[in-house]
Amino acid sequence: MNRFNRRGSGVALGALVVLGVSACATTPKAYIDVADEPPDCERFGWYEEPQRPASIAEQRVRDEVMRVLEGKGYTVDAENPDCRVSGVIFTGDRPGSPVSVGLGAGSWGGNLGGSVGISLPLGGPRKVGNLAIDVIDTDRNAQVWRGTLEGAFRSPEAEPEAVRTAVENLLETFPPRGGG
Repeated sequence: MNRFNRRGSGVALGALVVLGVSACATTPKAYIDVADEPPDCERFGWYEEPQRPASIAEQRVRDEVMRVLEGKGYTVDAENPDCRVSGVIFTGDRPGSPVSVGLGAGSWGGNLGGSVGISLPLGGPRKVGNLAIDVIDTDRNAQVWRGTLEGAFRSPEAEPEAVRTAVENLLETFPPRGGG
């Protein structure tokens, strides 16, 4: 019986720790904004900013955005696009977890017991990489779609696979060619 109580308290303690740690995990949050008049694009080109060079991560974003748009049936046309697209990775502070964990369990003389302890907040604010993609209608010279993915990357530096996943997730809501 004593062996069961110890095993049971160990399982309960382990479950609480897993629950506490999983509560600290965060998932990226996407925000999409579409103009009153939806995008009317068939051909896309990348919006270049000549005053500053693109970072390696931004070059990855460009390549992935154009790949995803081609997969949705759009044509890449750098010279005469209907719409231009830009993407940028920027850093932001993600607040620390509001979750606190205070655990106490044990056994004494064959009985289970618990204790009250002081909970301390886990972690503090940290820098994360965010992704923003804008679509600009060249005829109207107006932004017609914007997608932002907060917390897209665990750190401000974006690895190739993380860029691929973030761009795919963000452009998932962008309509395929033909408006369907």
